[in-house]
Amino acid sequence: MSASGKNLTPPELPVGEREKLLALCDITLCKVVEALGVSMVIGIGRVAEQRAWRALTAAGVSVRVESIMHPSPRNPKANKGWEGEARTRLTELGVISLLSMSNNMMKAHKENE
Repeated sequence: MSASGKNLTPPELPVGEREKLLALCDITLCKVVEALGVSMVIGIGRVAEQRAWRALTAAGVSVRVESIMHPSPRNPKANKGWEGEARTRLTELGVISLLSMSNNMMKAHKENE
């Protein structure tokens, strides 16, 4: 965060700080993927996809890496129906049914409490 409390994105950080932060993120991603036995990582945006692919490859973690469009205000396509675009891509990747199943399981769990 900046002194004013504004959220800082990695490109806004000084290079040294940014590299330290991204290195920690890379390490954490690899550990989580291995711990959970994940078969696919989906980056939100091409930058995230490429960063994940590089980190996982460098660590020798074999997992499929894909992406969905980032909902950036700078992306005109994202400003016109991002949710539909994301849903279509997640369907193509075969994960939308898993998300629905997970959501249904959480609802059932709450009803049984």
